[in-house]
Amino acid sequence: MASYGQFCPVAKTAELVCERWTPLVLRELMLGSERFTDIHRGIPLISPALLSKRLRQLVAAGVVESGRHDGHGCYRLTPAGWELYPLVELMGAWGQRWARSRYEADELDPSVLMWDIRRMLRPHGLAGRRTVIEFRLPDAPARKRRYWLIVDQAVDLCLVDPGLEVELVVIAPLRTLTQIWMGDRTMTDAMGEGTVELLGPARLVRRFPGWLGQHPTLGRIAPAQAVAPATPSTDGVAG
Repeated sequence: MASYGQFCPVAKTAELVCERWTPLVLRELMLGSERFTDIHRGIPLISPALLSKRLRQLVAAGVVESGRHDGHGCYRLTPAGWELYPLVELMGAWGQRWARSRYEADELDPSVLMWDIRRMLRPHGLAGRRTVIEFRLPDAPARKRRYWLIVDQAVDLCLVDPGLEVELVVIAPLRTLTQIWMGDRTMTDAMGEGTVELLGPARLVRRFPGWLGQHPTLGRIAPAQAVAPATPSTDGVAG
């Protein structure tokens, strides 16, 4: 890794954490991804070779440890890695407040969105038994227009039809569903405007907007113009 040539702890941390893709690799590990394929699903634009390199760097730095679980290779954060959690969390909060996405076409990826939704949703509160929800995204790329969430004791995401009875169908533009998830709109408003359509039993249609909700942390953060500025003390920052 390139060095800033300084003893400053900020520089030493930046040498590791600010490598391209590294904060996103840490984000995936912090959100529970352990297998290489799951980490890659959260950041699909990184090449497998570069992801392998970043993981090796994090292992060498003592931030991540590699091992095996259920016969598969896995990666987990060490105590040093978990100590970076507030930093990554604050990066997300700052970005949502001050560098909020405008949801341009090159920022929208249905697979990334559905993967994020899957791992943040809680299974309880929609129905008392297994429920299959089909998402249809008409404006997404041809091979990324349909996804299935299987909600049972956990929430599983399928990229191909699982062959199970679908009880609820969600039809929504990709941009709109992304905005809903990130807290820029509500499902209820989008349904009222006719932008989002739910097809299924009335009991599921009623519960779904509140169950899906929005990203549990980032979706609640208001954009910068809606909050008062704050000027914290800078004592010791460059220490």
